[in-house]
Amino acid sequence: MGNVIRPHDIPFVVGARYRVRRDFEAMRDRFKAGEELVYQDCALSIYHGCKGYFFRDEAGAIRSWDLYDGEDSHALWPDVFDLVSPSPASKR
Repeated sequence: MGNVIRPHDIPFVVGARYRVRRDFEAMRDRFKAGEELVYQDCALSIYHGCKGYFFRDEAGAIRSWDLYDGEDSHALWPDVFDLVSPSPASKR
């Protein structure tokens, strides 16, 4: 089902820091190797048939990595992101 986001569909942890592994272009954004981003949220666009994963960069700007329905975020994210540090809440 592409029109629902379930927690197990989201490969990222809110507040965790991720590093971009390689330069790549997403639907609405460009990412550069070495950038560090903090994961914020996920949203669904039924109209566009995609999910957006939203991060904040070091300047505080929102960045988005969008995947079309049918693309497996769990399989794809390790190719472009590394987990740098877990969410501060998970360290407690």
